[in-house]
Amino acid sequence: MVSSFFRRNVLMCNSTTAVSQQSASDASAAAIVSSPAMETDAEATLQQDDFSTPEAAIGDESCLVQIYPADVIDGMLLLDENPLTIGRDIACDIVLDDSSVSRRHAELVCLENGYHLRDLGSTNGTLVNGILVQDQLLLSGDRLSVGSFIFKYLSAGSVESHYHETVYLSLTRDALTGTMNKRYLLESMQREIARSLRRRQPLAVVMMDIDKFKNVNDTHGHLVGDEVLCEFGARLAAICREDDLFARYGGEEFTLLMASTERDEAIEIAERCRRVIAEEPFTTASGPLDITASFGIACFEGDGAVVPAELLRIADDRLYDAKRGGRNRVVC
Repeated sequence: MVSSFFRRNVLMCNSTTAVSQQSASDASAAAIVSSPAMETDAEATLQQDDFSTPEAAIGDESCLVQIYPADVIDGMLLLDENPLTIGRDIACDIVLDDSSVSRRHAELVCLENGYHLRDLGSTNGTLVNGILVQDQLLLSGDRLSVGSFIFKYLSAGSVESHYHETVYLSLTRDALTGTMNKRYLLESMQREIARSLRRRQPLAVVMMDIDKFKNVNDTHGHLVGDEVLCEFGARLAAICREDDLFARYGGEEFTLLMASTERDEAIEIAERCRRVIAEEPFTTASGPLDITASFGIACFEGDGAVVPAELLRIADDRLYDAKRGGRNRVVC
């Protein structure tokens, strides 16, 4: 805008003669374009059209957005737990690893009139818009301070919540396969482990890898390899349960996170995934290709401290046991 303004004024200074010869009709046209009457008419047109915010621009869920320290991905959280606890303890829904945050600092509770923020006897207190609170009904746009962390609360039905949801999904989905990505998986695993600890419920993690995928790329090219990855993701996403999280871990390796799932059930689901890949050839530009995959399972009983990296390591070790055992099999 500044550069355009500067350019217009330079042209006017160098073209005084041309401007003085401008026709009366041109001047009249310019006056009409900028007339207040036309601006009023345009405004009236908007009113007559009953202009309103499109439904598609409105967010469906309430959320918290971490605005300090700024974090676009980990700092976006849809509020799907009730109550939702915030604190330093690994068993909290939102874990804030900072000495200024108490082990169980605060909680968000959804009541009939909306979300309330409640302090849980924290050492440093909980603030809403800079004011210490014990129990506060939240309004969309309120700033929540927990220790050194600052969040913005956005209610369901807000345009801004939809914007953040859109940005968040674009950053947490794998662009090729449409599955969730590794960053989202690790964040979700932390929350699921915390839930398992609180509820003493099991969870299972399945690591899976397409067998001899390098041969597919070397023989048929990377475009065909991409076709295989896309169909692999689509086949498994179609048979996953609604509450399961299916993500691309990297390359030809994928992960399935299953909450409230015992060992035997995890094996059954992994076998179902193995069969849906192996039983029917993949359709590609090079023709039908027989594809198989190997699976490794790690189980957590919800009875002790564990971190996502440890569960993934165990599942990955068992995945390679499946590879060494002949591929196209499940090891738990």
